[in-house]
Amino acid sequence: MKKLILVLTLVFVLTLSACSPEEEIVLDYSSFESHLISSYDDATFQHENKYIVYYYSQNCGHCATVKEDILNFFNTYEGLPFYIFEVSQADDVSSLEEFVGTPTIFIMSDSMVSKAYIGSDKILDFITDYTDLEIDYDTFENQHLTSYQEALDIEKEIYLLYYYTPTSSECVEIQNAFLSWVYTKTVEDIYFLDSENMIDPIPSELTILSNGVPIIVIISDGEYTGEYYKGSEAILGYIESIGTGKITSLQ
Repeated sequence: MKKLILVLTLVFVLTLSACSPEEEIVLDYSSFESHLISSYDDATFQHENKYIVYYYSQNCGHCATVKEDILNFFNTYEGLPFYIFEVSQADDVSSLEEFVGTPTIFIMSDSMVSKAYIGSDKILDFITDYTDLEIDYDTFENQHLTSYQEALDIEKEIYLLYYYTPTSSECVEIQNAFLSWVYTKTVEDIYFLDSENMIDPIPSELTILSNGVPIIVIISDGEYTGEYYKGSEAILGYIESIGTGKITSLQ
């Protein structure tokens, strides 16, 4: 009888163990070791393309309230490179006038703040904005030019123009892949020309655009470099060659 009771007890314990929920994984900042930085300079000059920096302090009560939310977000986020910075141990000070305290998230582009989320409520807004973010042409509203001349007035060593028609079958074919790639790049590196919204004639400097859509044209300080990529296959080949690197000429 005692043996029977012992066996039943063992079965009962094993059953409870099998039915108990798995332990919840508790994330801490140390869970993101490869993303941790230790200076304001690192936060400002970390990456040559677009990236995210989360500023926090161990002694910040508001940071503590959003800690679980932001770490759970980062645990599955794959859109942009991100870095986590505990400011209380830093030996330097921020050179960014936008930084006023923690918690803060900056979307950085070319060592400048492209977008800021400051305070615990805004951090939660950031999580909402960037969870399952849908990228479309409207995402790049500020990079859309309204005239061909604007494309020639940009003072930058290398940048590209993307000339497209939203309804073109080839443009639709590469839209997701191309826009996802553009999203990771510095804002000042890529500009859009929607052929349906261009009312001025194509200038002689950009006659290459007359070849059709989609087309990428590489420009240097307002001058066509002679390098272009026309059609979905050529454009996908170009963005694959650049990958996560800086916008460059391949010639």
